[in-house]
This record gives sequence, structure tokens and C-alpha cells, in this order.
Amino acid sequence: MAPSPETPSFRATIKRIEALTQEIRREELAAFEKAEAAYAEVQELCAVLNARLTELRRSA
Repeated sequence: MAPSPETPSFRATIKRIEALTQEIRREELAAFEKAEAAYAEVQELCAVLNARLTELRRSA
């Protein structure tokens, strides 16, 4: 099963998680709402990665 066009690539997903993590650290949680939104996005991206890994394991 191929990923949908709007689904980010594995590498793009990892890079986005890294960028969000750095942003949270830079702000030192001063902007809690922004950090909370970033954390929610990280969780969503992790779910995407887990789904892709599951697909790869099934197809192997």
C-alpha cells in the first residue's frame, strides 16, 4: 500500500520531529500552548511512522 500524496516521507517526518523538538527547547516551554501543539504534531507524526513500519514489516 503506497502512502497518500499528503503523507510526508519518512525522512521529512523525522526532520519535522527534530525541528519541533528544537523549537520547544529554544522556547524553554515559555509558550506552553505552542509547545502543546508541537507535541500533538509529534505524536501524530510518530503514529505515521509506526504505521509505515507496520506496513514494511507486513510486506517483508
